[in-house]
Amino acid sequence: MANPWLRILLVDEDHSTRMNIEKNLASLGYHRVAPLSSLRELLMIIDSALCTFDLLIINEAILKRAGPILDQGIRGYPDIRHSLIYQRASLHFSPFVDYSTSAMNFTLSGPPDRDAISQIMAFIDKPANISTALKTPA
Repeated sequence: MANPWLRILLVDEDHSTRMNIEKNLASLGYHRVAPLSSLRELLMIIDSALCTFDLLIINEAILKRAGPILDQGIRGYPDIRHSLIYQRASLHFSPFVDYSTSAMNFTLSGPPDRDAISQIMAFIDKPANISTALKTPA
């Protein structure tokens, strides 16, 4: 069963892609999704965040345009536990640098479909990988 308290950031400039990913997340029971259309919006949200986000789903092109320093800063941001970065050749699992061994960075070719989201959320939604979202209000 999905943990409805997981906090998810979704960043893509294409409205229909954002809506499709958000719809897939909702169909799996994840409703605390903040859909964002730009890097600027993402930076404003994480800069003022009071709680940890469990997952960042972001189009890789947005990170590449940000430049290497900002890209690494977002990928290693301590208040984002996991990330799903899409538009690469294959799905990779690798731990975040300087964070927890339970934090993962996922890379996926193309926008994630329901099956890919389901597989990734199965990992993230394990009790040992859930942030303290239940303890802190949104």
